[in-house]
Amino acid sequence: MKTLLLSLLCCAIARPALAQAQDIGLTMEPGALTVIYGQVCGPLGCTPFVVGPVGAGTSRSVTHYSAPQTLYAVAIGTPGPCLAVPGFDNSLLMQNPIVIGWGLTSAPPFVGLPCQQGLASELVTIPAGVPAGIVFRVQSFGQSLNGNFGFGPALESITI
Repeated sequence: MKTLLLSLLCCAIARPALAQAQDIGLTMEPGALTVIYGQVCGPLGCTPFVVGPVGAGTSRSVTHYSAPQTLYAVAIGTPGPCLAVPGFDNSLLMQNPIVIGWGLTSAPPFVGLPCQQGLASELVTIPAGVPAGIVFRVQSFGQSLNGNFGFGPALESITI
């Protein structure tokens, strides 16, 4: 009986999967090139942004964008299905995630961003010795300007 009551309470509290948060973003700098992969803000679908390959023993800087001074997390994982998580905007596009960084986003930057977000940077490091051909995704989680929590775009790469 307690399990049934707890389940019904959780169902009553849980919100349905929400629509699109267009102000949660994630970008990755590819190293020496001047191209930046991902997006700062905009609509998201169920397809990750493909970024350049990453060598074992190297690092790439990722920048998360969401509501200023709110909680964020950046994770790395293997490619997964497009999963709508009840109560969160956008979809999760990875499985087996490992959180590589978290904290609070900054206050709005001095140079205005298109969606007026705060930002935070993390370093994605591929350990030396990782074999070539491993496909991975990086995705972030944050709070949109309307107060809903949601996932940012997924960035997909491969080790070389």
